[in-house]
Amino acid sequence: MSKKNPLKSILIKVVISFCFFGVLFSFVQTEKLFAIFSRINWFYFSLSFALVPVMLLASCLKWKLILDLHGEKIPCSKLLKIYLIGYLFSNILPSTFGGDVVRSYYSGKIINNQSFSAIAVFIERFTGIIMLLFLVMLAPLMHAKLYREPYIYIPGILALSLLLLMVWIWRVYNSMQILHRIAQQFIFFLYKMAELTNLKVLISVIHALEKSYLNVFKRLKKLRAEMTIAVSIIRKDTSLVVKLLLLTVGFYLLTLLNVYVSFMAFDIRPNFLEACALVPVILFVAQIPVTLLGNIGFYESVFVLYFLIIDIPGAETLAMGLLLRLKMILTGVAGYFVYITYSHSKNLGEEMRGIDQNM
Repeated sequence: MSKKNPLKSILIKVVISFCFFGVLFSFVQTEKLFAIFSRINWFYFSLSFALVPVMLLASCLKWKLILDLHGEKIPCSKLLKIYLIGYLFSNILPSTFGGDVVRSYYSGKIINNQSFSAIAVFIERFTGIIMLLFLVMLAPLMHAKLYREPYIYIPGILALSLLLLMVWIWRVYNSMQILHRIAQQFIFFLYKMAELTNLKVLISVIHALEKSYLNVFKRLKKLRAEMTIAVSIIRKDTSLVVKLLLLTVGFYLLTLLNVYVSFMAFDIRPNFLEACALVPVILFVAQIPVTLLGNIGFYESVFVLYFLIIDIPGAETLAMGLLLRLKMILTGVAGYFVYITYSHSKNLGEEMRGIDQNM
């Protein structure tokens, strides 16, 4: 089996990023964008930046609640440093190590249990995903007319489908075997159809589809195993569910406020309920891993596209999106300074390879 060329993948995503920004800047009037940046409201601009550490703290508190179940209580200040390092790897560096992997590794070293640490990161992340899926379906109720838009109801249907799939995978004992059997039969049917056409190109496409499915199937098996362990851990403390729910809701309220205040930093005031209805859908769609460095280019494009639905011009939304990007970059820079001052026995790659060899 040939290995993927990471450099080629990075270059492709860089090109895609430039393409998205090229389309964005050709779509908006550059003079209008400069005019928007010239009228910054410094109070809301500062408030926008002040929200960043509060959002990070909310995520760290949720993560700490789960890690504390292990017995060794890690100070929130320590977890905040690790979170910033993870943010650096997720949103700034074109690294093969994801931010969640880095967070899991560092916290696992502290509690001396890499398996529990990985599950803690999974629960913290997964509860956020579940909440986002519910918000994608229900948030547009704040402005019900939005459901007429395919940009709204298609993500809603997809979110519902993903939730139902997760429930089915978790609750049905032999769900993975059933899923695998159906997929194998379908791929076998495609191969038979391709043989009838005798088109080598079509057979190659189906072969690539099969490889992609096997990769997805492997991830789903891992997801089921992690869900099972996560539920067993949460059941040890029933009050933990309520605490996780409240912190997750609080995080998304801060996220909505972050977007709205970032608009106000340029004296732009979209309808608050309409903005609240759109933001979860935007965050969901923007998760598609199209480009590098926190989906740079694509992330901003999704915001511009969706706020056009409620008549916010592209230049105004792009200015807001660029402010969000600036905050991401500065948070990543903070993570870089934490990383270079963090205690390392060797570089991160060597440390993590050592862990893999011993597991």
